[in-house]
Amino acid sequence: MDDLALPLSFKPVYQTIVWGGRRMAAWRHDLPEGPIGESWDLSDHQRGMSVVATGALAGSTLRDLTTRFGKKLVGGSYVDGDFPLMVKLIDANDRLSVQVHPDDALARSLGVGARGKTECWMMIEDGGELYVGTRPGCARADFERALADGTLADRLNRFQAKDGDFYFLSARTVHALGKGCLLYEVQQTCDVTFRVDDWSRVGLDGKPRPLHVAESLATIDFAAKGTGPVHAPEAAHPAGGSVRRLAQCEHFIVEERRAQHTGGGGDGICSIVICLGGSGMLSTAAGEV
Repeated sequence: MDDLALPLSFKPVYQTIVWGGRRMAAWRHDLPEGPIGESWDLSDHQRGMSVVATGALAGSTLRDLTTRFGKKLVGGSYVDGDFPLMVKLIDANDRLSVQVHPDDALARSLGVGARGKTECWMMIEDGGELYVGTRPGCARADFERALADGTLADRLNRFQAKDGDFYFLSARTVHALGKGCLLYEVQQTCDVTFRVDDWSRVGLDGKPRPLHVAESLATIDFAAKGTGPVHAPEAAHPAGGSVRRLAQCEHFIVEERRAQHTGGGGDGICSIVICLGGSGMLSTAAGEV
């Protein structure tokens, strides 16, 4: 089939993780048993590949579609390879490790992949706390001392999670999610994580999870201090309703739209739609979901 029938909806890919919970079961009726930490709602990754749920292309993987349709699916900036973005729903029933991800150049130089991980978080419930960047005055030597004496959390910026808050995390920013956070994450397609500390926890197999202290210290940008939630002005959208531009970087643009009726992203742009409240229908000339 040569036609790209849009819009596309995908089956979620659930990830069982030691820090996961069960909150997704409130609206995800296919949730498997166990601690589910992540739902990969859009993924072109070998550890969890998205599959089209309905319509003429049902059963096709995101990789199949990316290979077949290229720029027609991904947009004008596409180069041969995988789909460049992932979307995850994350339920942190316990603290995630203190971690960091490389940028593109560092990932290539370390031989861990062609792409690093810049990401962003949209909190969808109150509760929990999160850590983003090192506190002012924390140099690498201070960070290493805190890691050795068990006071690392005191060297990180700490924020309370609130519904609707949005955080942008450039690659090489040290960070962690605390217990109780529920959020959507948009990120580059990359699953390279360097854990610098895991709160003395053991994994589902009863053994401590691997740490990557040397790699973490080589990756962390100690100048990335973390600025807290993004405060973006709300403006009228030409297609109707209002819009806030929350993030714009070389990898993606994230906007929050509020509307009863609104238009899409335009020709040559791949739009990924996440419904954060209410219900609705997404329709094009080819179909609707």
